[in-house]
Amino acid sequence: MKRRRDRPVGSLLVTMALLLVCGCATDEDRASSFRDDFDDSSGGWGTYESEEFDRGYVDGEYFIELHRPNWFAWASAGRRLDDVGVEMDAYLDSGSQGSHFGVLCRYVDESNFYYFAVSADGYYAIFKRLDGGDLEVLTGNGDGMVPSPAIKTGEQVNHVAVTCQGTELSLYVNGELVDMVTDEAHVRGDVGVGAGSGADGGARVHFDDFVVTKP
Repeated sequence: MKRRRDRPVGSLLVTMALLLVCGCATDEDRASSFRDDFDDSSGGWGTYESEEFDRGYVDGEYFIELHRPNWFAWASAGRRLDDVGVEMDAYLDSGSQGSHFGVLCRYVDESNFYYFAVSADGYYAIFKRLDGGDLEVLTGNGDGMVPSPAIKTGEQVNHVAVTCQGTELSLYVNGELVDMVTDEAHVRGDVGVGAGSGADGGARVHFDDFVVTKP
């Protein structure tokens, strides 16, 4: 058996000060199932430009571009849901191979959410943010992201799917269940996409075919 090689998550925790601008959440429930292929730039995810990061629509996809190392940004769909399944396609368009990207669920506000991440060099983790603290790793031994052969590396497209059902949080990559944990901190919230740059520099990540279903 090969020894698992954990990646420390210190780089993910450096910049959570959050000049982030997220999609506008609603107070009322909308349909619990929807799809967005990002062809319509008025779809509600919004655009933003700053010295730290940009996000917006391009060529039928949504992108997040991070200009600084160790930076994390996201966008949300403007929904309020409880149990939910989310899937999408995502890939690193350019930048550091240590960059990560993935799905947010049960996003309450910038201080409270779950983030399901995979990296362009083949690692994954399920994170929790609670009451504005650092991102806490829920998978593995809690020390960092761990490798999975299910993840396509480099600039290849990965199909990322998550299920947030009751206290169970599951992460699938390219059709394979890579991990499942239980946590009861967040029970309801928005869904979205996120991306973070590694210590080696910035990154640009593209997202497409975002689908939400009732699990």
